[in-house]
Amino acid sequence: MTTSNADIIQEVEGRRFELSHGLLKVYNYYRVLVGLALLSVFLQTLIGTRLGTLMPELFATVVFGYIFLNLASAVIVQFLPRRFFAVQYISIALVAFDILALTWMMYLSGGVGSGLGVLILVGVAAGAIIVTGRVSRLLPALATIAVLYEEFYLSLSTPQLHDDYFQAGVLGILYFAFFLVIQNLSGRIRQRDIRALTQAAELSDLERVNRQIIHRMRTGIVLVDHDNAVRMVNQSALALIGQVQEHELEMLPETLTNHLNAWRQDVYLRAPPFQIGPGTPQIRVSFSAVRSDSPTGDVTIFIEDTGEIQQQAQQLKLAALGRLSASIAHEIRNPLGAISHAAQLLSESTNLDKGDARLTDIIHSHCKRMNNVIENVLEMPRRTRPKPVRLSLADYLDEFTRGFKESMTDVIIEVNVDPKDTEVRIDKGQLGQVLTNLVGNGIRYSEAHNDEPYIHLQGGIDPRTDRPFLNVIDRGPGVPEDQVVNLFEPFFTTTQSGTGLGLYISRELCEANQARLTYYPHDGGGSCFRITFTHPDRITG
Repeated sequence: MTTSNADIIQEVEGRRFELSHGLLKVYNYYRVLVGLALLSVFLQTLIGTRLGTLMPELFATVVFGYIFLNLASAVIVQFLPRRFFAVQYISIALVAFDILALTWMMYLSGGVGSGLGVLILVGVAAGAIIVTGRVSRLLPALATIAVLYEEFYLSLSTPQLHDDYFQAGVLGILYFAFFLVIQNLSGRIRQRDIRALTQAAELSDLERVNRQIIHRMRTGIVLVDHDNAVRMVNQSALALIGQVQEHELEMLPETLTNHLNAWRQDVYLRAPPFQIGPGTPQIRVSFSAVRSDSPTGDVTIFIEDTGEIQQQAQQLKLAALGRLSASIAHEIRNPLGAISHAAQLLSESTNLDKGDARLTDIIHSHCKRMNNVIENVLEMPRRTRPKPVRLSLADYLDEFTRGFKESMTDVIIEVNVDPKDTEVRIDKGQLGQVLTNLVGNGIRYSEAHNDEPYIHLQGGIDPRTDRPFLNVIDRGPGVPEDQVVNLFEPFFTTTQSGTGLGLYISRELCEANQARLTYYPHDGGGSCFRITFTHPDRITG
């Protein structure tokens, strides 16, 4: 939230109130010390002074009363609630009392020649700091009027004493001069505080905005110190590294640390794409020293998911495949149709024996298979741009299961989503195409291996990356290790009836939605195809 000027001024006034309240306590102690000092000088006999020369007994009574009242005010100020000082009545009363008491003691000591006017000057200066606003101007005026009246009354009550209106006037001028100088300094300090707090608030707001931008960036950003300890990390970096909470990442993973140490030795070194660990996406990192001349100091690490680059490459591949598919359609589909038609006419002949009839069936089967291949290839470049929406994974899987069982009534599909409120962001129609392909394959392999058409759909949130996932688990024989590397390649198939494009198209659809389709051998036997979705709350392109 942006800090307003009113908030800044309120903060400055609060600081001034704290300072004034503290100075008032110090000023009370000072007044007690002044009273004790005046009493000591008055009682000593070594040095002659003018203190109390006019009325010694009354002077001693006034000094004792001054000390007692100052002690009492010092104690009361300590225990009074702070709200009583907000209106400044107590501060004004204390300073005014100090001015009047010292003026009275000045009169009892023979006028301004006693030197007590300097103590009044200190009181006026203290009042200029403690009391704020226009009401503070009453203090130098009160001091000037009190000193002038004291000289006037002294000239009337004690004519034999020499009055000194000039010195009293000079003191009045000094009171106003000191007051104005101190108020000017106080105003400058206040304006400086306002500027400093304004700049601090602007910097704080700017830092807050920068942090929000960094945390919502799709590029992962990590700031480390010279010991590779993490100082700052955004959410994208946590997901790409495989962490959930920022406080859990105190040091970089070993793989990333090795690349960083290698870069510190050679800043021109570029790390190839790699994975932090199992289940994390393939990433590409780049490093930049905070201080360009010090790669051994703080370093900013930029982490990018290579899935987007692969997605762009796949789009280029699909465009080229689309152009190729057009020529395939013209060159193959017409003769293929002629072959299929001729085989159909041949199968209707009454002169075919069983062997020839079997050959015509083979021709029909392979013509149909080749036609499916062509249709799948032609379908890929026509695929529309995904329109991702936010879906409840549990609700969607229930809907998908009901629809799938309408076409295959004897299948067993177990659905388990934990937590139940897991949400994904993906094109609903394209997700249906992917699941139809994966579930269909899994049921076929499960039934062939165990005579049971079984599929387990398991969804949830990956605690390492904080991303939603969906596992499609079957009870088939699994994929041999030597075939896993080619599993998602186009036209790769392990069955004679397959086209080799199902898994390839499924992965293309997932990558178009910024999701990943990967294969894992299932612990209980069979295969597990995992769809790792993008974070539903993360900014996406």
